[in-house]
Amino acid sequence: MRATRLKETWRRFTPAQTRDFLRVGHEGRDHPSRLKAVELLEGMTSVLDVGCGTGVMFELLRERRPDLDYLGIDVTAQFVAAARERFPADAARFREGSLYDLDRLPGEFDAVLCRHILEHLPDYTPAVQRMYARARRKLIVVFYLPPRPLRLRRKRDERFERGFYTHTYDLGRFMDHLLTGLVPPAAQIRIHPRQGTSDPNFAWGDRENIIYEVIR
Repeated sequence: MRATRLKETWRRFTPAQTRDFLRVGHEGRDHPSRLKAVELLEGMTSVLDVGCGTGVMFELLRERRPDLDYLGIDVTAQFVAAARERFPADAARFREGSLYDLDRLPGEFDAVLCRHILEHLPDYTPAVQRMYARARRKLIVVFYLPPRPLRLRRKRDERFERGFYTHTYDLGRFMDHLLTGLVPPAAQIRIHPRQGTSDPNFAWGDRENIIYEVIR
């Protein structure tokens, strides 16, 4: 399965918008979900940041976990270019690529981190399995649109708002996948709710981030 190339708002960002995207403001680098993700990387020696954007998590980790070996990938070329421009000495740590091609990346990673990415995919199943397969010890998934029970247990609720395709997945189906669908089965799943809200200017701004920590 290949990533679908959607005409998302961020593909039309100006250079200034690209540089500041998710770096400043309500959802900036000190957002509670980012700080919690750093905490959950305690004891890890390496991390693959899927959807690394312009390098916000790298900046945070460089300050708080400089010992952590980091690689970030993003499917959006201008984000990767902005990250390399901001951190020229670490430009090789950022690569343009799809989460559907993680098997092509060299090396191994104790942890795989995916923040605010699954909401933009029509199906979480192949994405979660591919990320889980590259995580030696744990997969960390951060949602800004947390899964929740949907009528008739539909797999997802889909909409297009202000330039963003968004999907809210059915909670029961998502948990069933984490509990019984991963290969090999997860040893433990820890859920960390109430990890800060999204930008209040968006329709989903009142929903709180939630983190799923999937331990192998």
